[in-house]
Amino acid sequence: MKNETEKCACQGSTLMRFVQPIILSLLSQSADHGYDLVQKIGQTSLWQQALPDPAGVYRVLRDMEKRGLVQSYLDAESIAGIGKRVFSITEEGRACMHNWLHTLRDYRDGVSDVIGRLESQLDEVPAEQGQGGTGCCCCK
Repeated sequence: MKNETEKCACQGSTLMRFVQPIILSLLSQSADHGYDLVQKIGQTSLWQQALPDPAGVYRVLRDMEKRGLVQSYLDAESIAGIGKRVFSITEEGRACMHNWLHTLRDYRDGVSDVIGRLESQLDEVPAEQGQGGTGCCCCK
């Protein structure tokens, strides 16, 4: 059983998987610091103003850098000389964006199919059942 602070997949706990294409799209606009990327990810409609786990975002950035999708350097001009890391997209990252676009379009079509199936079945379910967003319905 999950503790009360953990979100179940039925409540969007797997959204972290969408961090990579969002990071790529943000970095295709301009290079940025990790902290700023976390803030901008939180402003996307998927996160609905809730910030993603910063440690998770930094793990994704490190992995993306190892795979050549982004590159980074230490910004010597950052406040107090702390040396914040600035990330930018590479050509491999731009190619990956194209792959994500095709993959997400396919997912969208599949998700639309699932939504249609759920909607057609929920027409037969009493309204008080399945009121999403009020707690985990899977792990009670």
